[in-house]
Amino acid sequence: MPCLNEHCNTFHLVDVEELNDCEKSNKSIEIFLCDDCKSRKDNFHIIQCLSCRTIIDFLPILPDETASVIYIEKCLRCGGTIEDEISFLDSFYKFLYA
Repeated sequence: MPCLNEHCNTFHLVDVEELNDCEKSNKSIEIFLCDDCKSRKDNFHIIQCLSCRTIIDFLPILPDETASVIYIEKCLRCGGTIEDEISFLDSFYKFLYA
């Protein structure tokens, strides 16, 4: 399957059991990322579209931060605008810009 990161053109293998587990938990995006992008999720914030679940970008974390997922309402891929991509839903992340 293709990597969920919109800037990555890598295909990777996914086990059917992993897909079933992901469908039940509905939380993990790890299986949808290639190995390269998966390794970045510990050192970067993930900016993800809430509508289509596409990963828009990775933002480096500061030394005292913990990596997390930052959601945007819509991205260009699902009918949003650039303004939608730079407006984060959580007010905690308003100081960040994509």
